[in-house]
Amino acid sequence: ARFLQHADALHMGVIGLGAGTIASYGEKGDTLRFYEINPAVENVANKYFYFLKDSPADTQIVLGDGRISLERELKKQGSHQFHILAVDAFSNDAPPVHLLTKEAFSLYWKHLKSDGILAINITNAHLNLSSVVRNLAKAYGKQAISVRKNPDKYSPRASQWVLVTSNRIFLNDERIKKYISPWEGGASEATLWTDDYSNLASVLAESSTKYIFKWLATYVQDQF
Repeated sequence: ARFLQHADALHMGVIGLGAGTIASYGEKGDTLRFYEINPAVENVANKYFYFLKDSPADTQIVLGDGRISLERELKKQGSHQFHILAVDAFSNDAPPVHLLTKEAFSLYWKHLKSDGILAINITNAHLNLSSVVRNLAKAYGKQAISVRKNPDKYSPRASQWVLVTSNRIFLNDERIKKYISPWEGGASEATLWTDDYSNLASVLAESSTKYIFKWLATYVQDQF
């Protein structure tokens, strides 16, 4: 966040509250606006965790579906002009597809500054969503980079984020480059998800695909 080369305070939107961990990165003068669909999550974040309470930043929580809330706010008050908009709403490996469509991306860019960054958490045990995000980035003339955190004893699954932007200063910063990781799965497929079309089967991870076909083969064999 501090690599954006902006002089004013950070203005960040986050779809998905969780425990409010991202609030711990906020500094005095910053504004972090969280969008959370589940009121119980807000209760847990405030009752059992201290990221929101201890953050020196101004933290705001908007209850409701993140995309719907952003659409409503755009009509009522215009663009938030976020420096960063993070989409971190995936739960139990089930991606909310309506947050990964061409129409959703159009909304995100209306709320972002021209040199802002769209950060999407695509960590998933069964789906490789990188091609989806890369094609959406391409559709809007942006560059997408992959950032992976290797698993450790505290977090056994590798965490993967995709950063989408046209900010050349950010992309060429050596401090950013050292965190960029290669894309998995080769070249990006020519698939563009929209509100009318998406295909989860096309992005099944190789390990999950093998498991499904193995299960189907066993099932068919048991029938005869």
